Amino acid sequence: MNQQPRKAGKGLLIFPLLKDLSKADGILVKNEGIRRGFIANGIDVDTLEFNTGGVFNGDEKIYSFSPGRYARIFQYNVTAWKNILAYITRKQYDFIWFRIPILTPPIAWFVKGLKKAYPHCTILLEYGAYPYVNELGRFKRTLFHLNRGYEKMTHRNADYVITYSGQQSVDNLPNIPINNGIDLDNIPVADPGPIDRQLNFISVSSLKKWHAYERFIAGLPAYLSKPGHLPIHFDIVGNGPEFDKLVQLVDELKLKEQITFHKFKTGAELDAIYARNHVAIGTLGFHRIGITNSSSLKNREYFARGLPIVLSTPDLDMPPSLPYVLYVPEGEEPVDIAAVVAFAQRAYRPGLNREIRAYADAHVSWTSKIAEVLPYLTQRQAAATAAS
Repeated sequence: MNQQPRKAGKGLLIFPLLKDLSKADGILVKNEGIRRGFIANGIDVDTLEFNTGGVFNGDEKIYSFSPGRYARIFQYNVTAWKNILAYITRKQYDFIWFRIPILTPPIAWFVKGLKKAYPHCTILLEYGAYPYVNELGRFKRTLFHLNRGYEKMTHRNADYVITYSGQQSVDNLPNIPINNGIDLDNIPVADPGPIDRQLNFISVSSLKKWHAYERFIAGLPAYLSKPGHLPIHFDIVGNGPEFDKLVQLVDELKLKEQITFHKFKTGAELDAIYARNHVAIGTLGFHRIGITNSSSLKNREYFARGLPIVLSTPDLDMPPSLPYVLYVPEGEEPVDIAAVVAFAQRAYRPGLNREIRAYADAHVSWTSKIAEVLPYLTQRQAAATAAS
């Protein structure tokens, strides 16, 4: 299928996440941010999205899933991709942005089919993080290792990869060096007022092992035992595999007055919790899964909310030179709460929240991130046009 490259940019975004089964998933918010980031930069894009009913391009249904769960799983992982490829090749795109699910042979053949059908089209593969094997359960980890050869095949048939993890390349496929972004439009700025009688902390997450909030909790008793300490409260928002362990730890350390568990919250309820907090506690255990460069979406939401942040793993968008960023040591030791309190007192001043939000607008919005991607797409298309 011989197609000539188009001079005007037209893109296709493929987000293979079942939306109606993932309503609380931050990846859905991220996908919409990417789409809006392209539009804000003047780029026309179509978007393929998935739900339990099928695959859609806007209002157009291009593939139907069976109502049965197991049949749908088989279609999602195997048979749907051939039909999706047939649909795409009836269109014409200058670039395709594909968020990779776990690699399987049908995914590999799908990407190979795209490159064969679209030799002048720039194919960009997005990973949430790479390598991601340490985030997988036992079965999916086995599947990952069995399909490693197909992963290499997929990379051979693409032009760029985005990993948000700091690599220069993956299997010789050049990485576009951006971090995650965030759509700031619907995120209000928190304004809790000065730190006087109590210092309030917040974390919002899916409570996985790499969030490591037990490090912060375990540091509280030593701080609270000091005479004249500033009272502290910690709002833990979210639910997940570590929830029961954290509740048990709080009980054992007799910290129920200092820590409130909220489980999952969204909308106005979440906004209200954010509004009373002074400092956000970011992920404190990325070292547990081998991540050495953070690009956490939640970190970016904290900045969008205007909150100073405590981190452990380096995040290039949040350098330690910023007066509202504190890095604590990686590892399993409890966090030094006295140092965190001193940081909060040092950082907080009138107008700080708006200053952090302005930084987020300039440096971590999806509009700014997609603007960094566009020169790579333009360069690749110019090279393809010259070679044709």
